[in-house]
Amino acid sequence: MAALCGALSAALSAMVANLTVGKKGYEASQKTLKRTALRGQELKDEYLRLVDLDTEAFNKVMEALRLPKVTDEQAAERRAALEAATKEATLVPFRTLEGALELLKLARKAAEKGNRNSLSDAGVAALAARAAAEGAYYNVRINLPGLSDEEFKTRTARAALSLRRRVLRGAGEIGRLIEKGLRKL
Repeated sequence: MAALCGALSAALSAMVANLTVGKKGYEASQKTLKRTALRGQELKDEYLRLVDLDTEAFNKVMEALRLPKVTDEQAAERRAALEAATKEATLVPFRTLEGALELLKLARKAAEKGNRNSLSDAGVAALAARAAAEGAYYNVRINLPGLSDEEFKTRTARAALSLRRRVLRGAGEIGRLIEKGLRKL
């Protein structure tokens, strides 16, 4: 569901941008907001694909768990299949987490340049991006203990934590921007 939150974030940023394009008083932002709307739609579609990829990755883990393990050879094949499936089930939410930074950039543009009457929607776009990142981070972390590749586990855990921190910082900045804008209404 983390990727679904990402799709919602992108869609909301695109919506705010589209509600602003052509509006009086926002002439200086038209080019930026048109790009924001277009990129938001592209990201929404990418995140919806990630929803499906996440489901497929989970199904591969379940299939690997159902493999026989009676003989040593079968057990080795099962372990290898489970390792590969679990890595994939880790990398899909990692992509969701990575993309949350771009989602925040769009939400920030929507908040800074978008229609003031849609400021709350830009704020929800930032919150949805944060939820996408947090959910993806949790999904990455829950899969790591099931892996035997220590280098992959360490590298992925560090990168995921760094991304999470950046997203939380960015979402906080946008939240403060939204609060400031709401006080001016």
